[in-house]
Amino acid sequence: MTGEQPGEWLDVLVPTAVWRPTPVGPRPGTTSTTGSTTGAPATQAGSGGRGSGGADGVVGQQSPMPSLPPPRPLVDSVGDIAGLRARRRARDGGEVPGADVDLIDALPRDDDPVAGQRASWPTVAAWLRAGKSAATRRARLADLARFVRWWAATAPGAGLWQVTEDVLVAYADELGTGTGQAARLSRGGRALADASVKRHISTLKSLYGYATRRHVIGHNPAQKVETPEVGKAGTTPALALDEAATLLRGAQQIAARYPTDAAAVMLLATLGLRAAELESLTVGRIERSAGHWVIRFRLKGGKQAIVPLAAETMALLQPLMAGRVASDLLLLRTNGRSFNRWRQQTALRRAARAAHLDLAKLTPHMLRATAATLLRAAGVPVEQVQELLGHGSPITTQRYDRGQTALDGHAAYRLTDLLTRQPAPGSAETDEQTTSAARTTEATPATIAQHDGRQDNHAVWRFSFRSRRRPADASAADPKPAGL
Repeated sequence: MTGEQPGEWLDVLVPTAVWRPTPVGPRPGTTSTTGSTTGAPATQAGSGGRGSGGADGVVGQQSPMPSLPPPRPLVDSVGDIAGLRARRRARDGGEVPGADVDLIDALPRDDDPVAGQRASWPTVAAWLRAGKSAATRRARLADLARFVRWWAATAPGAGLWQVTEDVLVAYADELGTGTGQAARLSRGGRALADASVKRHISTLKSLYGYATRRHVIGHNPAQKVETPEVGKAGTTPALALDEAATLLRGAQQIAARYPTDAAAVMLLATLGLRAAELESLTVGRIERSAGHWVIRFRLKGGKQAIVPLAAETMALLQPLMAGRVASDLLLLRTNGRSFNRWRQQTALRRAARAAHLDLAKLTPHMLRATAATLLRAAGVPVEQVQELLGHGSPITTQRYDRGQTALDGHAAYRLTDLLTRQPAPGSAETDEQTTSAARTTEATPATIAQHDGRQDNHAVWRFSFRSRRRPADASAADPKPAGL
């Protein structure tokens, strides 16, 4: 290149950094190889020439990339994060177990070269705080606390940033099989369901991915860990239509004595809300819009949704809204505490008892599965059910469908019919079938769709066949294809 002067600096852009070719003279204000500091450009012999290259700093050497500032969550304890208030005793207003908060707060806050530990608490706390909702933060805390206990028992003294992919593979395997140290962390030592194992590993992928993005660690050890395949069919049972209708009648019966309980049951049954969504509802989220009463609530992951409210639902909600400010929680216990999932389950049991509905188990999530099941059985498109339930994917919505659409006409019923209705050898029916081997069969409309009566809610459709003799000129009228 012409026109270059000795000591002139030229910037060249490369994919990862700004790289400056080594100048003829040292950069003003830098220390030369002889140890003297120069204030003006000067020719330096043996500096490597223009093609050797170097980064800012010592000539001919590449300095490391500037590090990003470490995470600083601006709290002294994870219990100070919204939604993670520690519960120390019954009915103290805590939201998460105090033992989990103490466990995470005990993580190293500063690097300890002697013990080989690197600070992990600031990153963990910042990651927890980055959760979009209180429910997300609580789930993260619970999953991480389980892993920290397992890791401490498996490798005492090891830190979170010493975890490898092999460690996480072993953790997933023990969770799914109920073996090793993971068995001691589960109730009764039982194995977790595939969906639960997948959630635990997904939580760790989120943590280590966050730490990688913040340049706390160099790579995400959980990125390539394979998780169990979760089937399309969910495991949460759903109520039948008559059971769900009976439960709503029970809610209306207890409305005078337990108005909050009745409203909770109505919202769970008619909207399919998650327990956390119902708990966090405020009075200001119910409003009039375009001639409808609507409710605005925050979905899982922080998304907002607007759902209309029926007149029957508003009849139970309006007494709870009277004289309240917009920021108040819509549903509260008599002691002023939030209406959490355990209190919601009590409301469901009260409504069931009032309606004389005998159910061994009744949870808020069962009503969510019931909502999807009944709507799909009624022919509502899956996209509309997905919108109501706030799912990000229709595949998730289909997992909640426990309806007759998955059972009616099931192949298991057909196979049973084939096997149980097969005549015994030597019977008259068998002889008739043998002598009529040359006859063909055809289904007639009158003999299709007979109800088998196996279950009250499931209709099995069975095809019956009538036989007719082949016409004498059938071979001429219906010639075989060539080559047969």
